Amino acid sequence: MRRLMLAMLIIATFLSNTPATALHKVEKQVTASALAKPGLLVMDTSTGRVLAENGPDSTRIPASVLKLITATVAIQSLGADRQYRTSIWRTEESNTYLLRGSLDPFLSANKAISEKYGHGFITSLINSANKSGARKLKVYYEGLFDKDVAELKSALKTNKKVNANFVKVEKAKAETLGIEEIDSITSVPLSEMVSYFVLWSDNRVADRLANAAARSLDRSSNGSGLTATYKETLTTLGISSDGLVIRDGSGLSKKNQVSARTIVELLTVIRNDIRFISIYAGLPIAGKTGTLKNRFEKAPGAIGQVRAKTGWVNNSVTLAGYAVSGEKEYAFAILADGITPTLKGRNAARRAMDRLLETIVMGDH
Repeated sequence: MRRLMLAMLIIATFLSNTPATALHKVEKQVTASALAKPGLLVMDTSTGRVLAENGPDSTRIPASVLKLITATVAIQSLGADRQYRTSIWRTEESNTYLLRGSLDPFLSANKAISEKYGHGFITSLINSANKSGARKLKVYYEGLFDKDVAELKSALKTNKKVNANFVKVEKAKAETLGIEEIDSITSVPLSEMVSYFVLWSDNRVADRLANAAARSLDRSSNGSGLTATYKETLTTLGISSDGLVIRDGSGLSKKNQVSARTIVELLTVIRNDIRFISIYAGLPIAGKTGTLKNRFEKAPGAIGQVRAKTGWVNNSVTLAGYAVSGEKEYAFAILADGITPTLKGRNAARRAMDRLLETIVMGDH
């Protein structure tokens, strides 16, 4: 009897690891109720063979998975080596200075954030200029985001007890105000900004780079301008953009629309074009880094074997990236935008995605 049971166990183990059984399990997980009929595509990056699909050409709400396209558009339009410079100048007026920028998307008035993530510490420019420790300053500025100026004003008042009056001026006016440059900061390369916002899903940086890409092509940063910019980039790279609609660069808008096929084709290009290596390098690793650090607890077989961008907004939970299975690598996009918009519904969708990817990682397909 024991021999019979042992033989049956061996046979069951063998069958559970055969390609046919593994594929059946993948197909079953693709249609899991928690995913609510997602837009989905899983493809071998080296051969193009489709492992699994479900409505791959239907357009869905991508949430922050859109940042993968934004990163690609930014590098393609602006260049991976692009850097931004911000400087502070003395003026003819006492305790009055001029800040000149180039719309650096990666500035911060918070020293801790600057030191941890590499943002340019804009407060340091005021500190360099205000050596006397004056408590009241006037600062003209151009080429800076108003949000960054507001945060700088708040940081100076909170941390330095300095009341600064910021006055926005046009570039021509700035040319006449500055008489001597005091100090400057230069940003990290754009490639590092991309790795950062992919890893931590920073909406502000993503939106700013999307708008910069549109401006570089003489387009507006509204929906039509962004959509045209993204479509042009994807077409140049040989990627399908059918049905693509872009309303922001971060993925926060519920009006964004993209197909799983577009995402997977993009992932294939990213993997094979050295210019986009910073996107791949920035992707969170399952169970280890970024927005995936606390994922895959119930799918441990995928830990360390999946690199992917997460996303969620309202009734959409998304995940796209790469899964390694033995010597094979699969690019995947899962856009589940029909789930119940509750924490319970979102978490159920995430667990279903994790289990699906664990099956892909551990199976012999």
